[in-house]
Amino acid sequence: MDVLPINKFISLLAKTRGYYLLCALCTVFLLTPCVVSAQRNQPDHELSERIGEDLSKLQPLLDAKNWDGAIALIEKLSLSAAPNSYDQAFLNDLLAKLYLQKGDYAKSMVPLEIALRLADTYGYFDKKNVAMMLDYLSKIFYQEGTSSKSPAIQQQYLIKATIYLKRLIDESPTLTPDTMLFYTSLLYNRAVLNPDKIDQELLNQAKINAEKALTLSNHPKENFYVILLATLQQQGDFKRSTEYYELLVKKFPSNKNYWAQLMATYVTLSQSSDEKTVLANNLRAVVTIERAQALGFLATPKDNFNLIGIYFNMGQYGKATELLRTGLKTGDIENTQKNWELLAYSYQQINQENQAIESLIEATKFYPKSGQLEFQIGQLYYALDQLADAYRHLKLATKKGELEKTASTYSFLGYLCYELGKFEEGLEVIKTAVSLPDAPKDGSLDRLKTALEEGVLQREAAKHGTRSS
Repeated sequence: MDVLPINKFISLLAKTRGYYLLCALCTVFLLTPCVVSAQRNQPDHELSERIGEDLSKLQPLLDAKNWDGAIALIEKLSLSAAPNSYDQAFLNDLLAKLYLQKGDYAKSMVPLEIALRLADTYGYFDKKNVAMMLDYLSKIFYQEGTSSKSPAIQQQYLIKATIYLKRLIDESPTLTPDTMLFYTSLLYNRAVLNPDKIDQELLNQAKINAEKALTLSNHPKENFYVILLATLQQQGDFKRSTEYYELLVKKFPSNKNYWAQLMATYVTLSQSSDEKTVLANNLRAVVTIERAQALGFLATPKDNFNLIGIYFNMGQYGKATELLRTGLKTGDIENTQKNWELLAYSYQQINQENQAIESLIEATKFYPKSGQLEFQIGQLYYALDQLADAYRHLKLATKKGELEKTASTYSFLGYLCYELGKFEEGLEVIKTAVSLPDAPKDGSLDRLKTALEEGVLQREAAKHGTRSS
């Protein structure tokens, strides 16, 4: 069964990006009040007089939305600022936000990390601003990591995102559901980064955090269940997965994907050596499809065929045949030659060979050029000891072509010719069979040819014996 794709969680990033840009925008436009506040409330952490004066040139650039000009100004000021100074911390923080405003997320990482390092070392910013930096950095590295095509960069950036976010969680007095969801998705993405080598430890951490996140609200967000299910599926815990899917289809009955996943999970659980387990989970899969169809879901021809397949797995050939026959007539099952052949096979399983023949004859109306259908009709007639009808349809099979095993069809027709005493015709058929690329090399055609030749000789001998007498 398919595991939930990682891109299920990328929607979180889209929401995060919108929030991120909003914060950056607010910070940029509130720049001047921030400078004044910093100068008044933190006397040890003030902008130098020169830097403060030069920053007055920034506002016109912001008003004109000239982000490149604003970035150039701040970069120039940063080059002239004293190393490890408050000027450097402030300017790098501002530079990062300008890059964010421009939409250049990758270039915002370095200045933002510099600002955070200086803040950690010298205490330039209060806890609220540091928390905002950690939040920004975790989301930027997550975004750049998930969009990179390099596995090495993906791993490096996602690890950094995890470190920043874990620190934010540890230093925050309260945990928000959104933060926990983001942290859980980070752990999950890292765990499955290499599909050939799943990191089970990270996967288990993701599961634990997802379960913890469910307790943070009386009405947990849907995404918490989704990511928890993804971890359970990766761990092969399909039984527990069904419990959460049952909860999801109850909470969100209009989501057809949950119904499909629930059904598929029950089918997966039915692949057991224990007969009771097989039967129980096949029944649950059937009931799931029927519940979904009552709501208008899982009703495509493919879904209907899956239902028939489950009945086959349960050995309920009568029910499977009934659904298949009805579906082919109503269009609820795709009208393909293979499905008509399956219907014939279904009738055979319940010992209704005549209905099997009728279904194949009906199929020839839709697929008039198919020799394979004629071949199968001939086989069924032969099993009923109706050799003349078998011969007629085998002749049609060789005439139409489109056979799965051409030589076998000719060989069967040659054998029928032998049984019906059509020895000369049989010899011509075998002659053709021998020339085919898929002709058997086991000597069977030679033996049949010999039998046909003996039949001709015996008949000729019988004629001469009659005349002599």
